[in-house]
Amino acid sequence: MILRSHLFSMILYAALVCVVLSLIRRDQLNAQIKYGVTLFLIMVFGALLFGWFMYLFM
Repeated sequence: MILRSHLFSMILYAALVCVVLSLIRRDQLNAQIKYGVTLFLIMVFGALLFGWFMYLFM
């Protein structure tokens, strides 16, 4: 599957990584959901911020 949008690819990758990490690192369902959502938001906003920062130096 070839994705045309780099942003969509990044979000899909972040979602898959967050699901796996939340299942591995937390035991209760409530803690897994909270950890997964938090990690997803950190990954997506961090990548967007880093991309914007790199754009300043182009």
